Amino acid sequence: MLIKDKLIKKFNVYKDKIIEYIKFNIVGTVNFIITQIFYLTLYMVFKVNYLVAYTITSIISISASYFFNSKYTFKEKTFSFKKFFLSFLVYLFEYILNLGIIIGLVNIFNLSKAIAPIIAPIFSTIPVFFLMRLVIKHNDNKNKHINN
Repeated sequence: MLIKDKLIKKFNVYKDKIIEYIKFNIVGTVNFIITQIFYLTLYMVFKVNYLVAYTITSIISISASYFFNSKYTFKEKTFSFKKFFLSFLVYLFEYILNLGIIIGLVNIFNLSKAIAPIIAPIFSTIPVFFLMRLVIKHNDNKNKHINN
């Protein structure tokens, strides 16, 4: 019983974070599917260079991610330009990481330019979740003192 109780207690401590991570992945998956459809349309139908198409769809995806994760995943009541900007920096990190992975997959491993952007986010999801959680959940008033 002691081990079971410890496991239940540990789960309860991390339950909210686990639920947030699941929601983050649901938002990310839906956003990813829509982004990939748009990317493939730009790349395959309109013959836009794969890196340009990836950049265009990333900009749209970054904005959508901030708003949906703020509202749905982390349940923020208000949006702030500061948090949006910091989110943009987090996703800029993800963009650069994924872009490097995509270039490597295409140029080193000869993977299809249509498939490489689908694989790249596998490597960036976990660090981006923690960075986004830090940005969105950060309390701007935390360091302000109330003088009575």
